[in-house]
Amino acid sequence: MVDVQWWLSGYDNRVHAFGCAGAGREFGEALCEHSVPNDKITCTDVGERCLACLLIYGDMLADTHGDAVWRAS
Repeated sequence: MVDVQWWLSGYDNRVHAFGCAGAGREFGEALCEHSVPNDKITCTDVGERCLACLLIYGDMLADTHGDAVWRAS
């Protein structure tokens, strides 16, 4: 499982899930492939989250933790 941090992009003002694998580069790449220079990333998770990042990360969680039994109330 990729360790992700939810950070605000100065390009689209959305909070994206950035993987730590890209550390040390001049730009960050989110799970949704949104690319932004490091100086345009704010280390905060406050704001509107990227829907694509949420879906990709949710899928990663499901793969890691296995299928759950879901029921409607």
